[in-house]
Amino acid sequence: MNEFFIVTGWIIRALEFFVVLFLLHSFKQHRFDLFFGGKGTLKSQNDHELHSCFLTSLAVVVFHISSGSLAGYILTLPLELFQMRQVYYFTLVCTGVAFITVLYLLHVIRGCSFSFAARTVAYVAFLMMFMNFSQLILRGYLDNNMLYYFYGPFIVLGNILTFIVIAKYPFYKLMESRLTKGAI
Repeated sequence: MNEFFIVTGWIIRALEFFVVLFLLHSFKQHRFDLFFGGKGTLKSQNDHELHSCFLTSLAVVVFHISSGSLAGYILTLPLELFQMRQVYYFTLVCTGVAFITVLYLLHVIRGCSFSFAARTVAYVAFLMMFMNFSQLILRGYLDNNMLYYFYGPFIVLGNILTFIVIAKYPFYKLMESRLTKGAI
């Protein structure tokens, strides 16, 4: 079952990476602004939504790849079982806090409003962080496997929901542009 979760995680990371690439490709005229633009480049609500979705997608990709690599590294450390559980879940909780903080700061620095995608991804990240914290307490300190069989599917569903939310905006923009061109 763990192999399924590992493969699913990498597939989701790859799809999220393609969302970032698609945003960069589809909005060529905003490519520089997406990375380095400030408040002056945000002229309409559509600009706010584009920048917010891009920042959210980029943060999701960076944090999914880094937290996945970090979790894999922690599992190879020569620690006893309880120490490894404590370090593993504590690291995932800290990564969740860092992700939400970075997402918020990116929006504040850029000066753009939070889109539906950014808010939803932050809420899902908070729920996943809470689940990791619960596992830290239950498995890391109390040796209780009460949530063990619920944990894996919950995290996978959270990652799938995150992907769907960040893919929604580019998908709608693609369909909108194809409709206006008469391709559909």
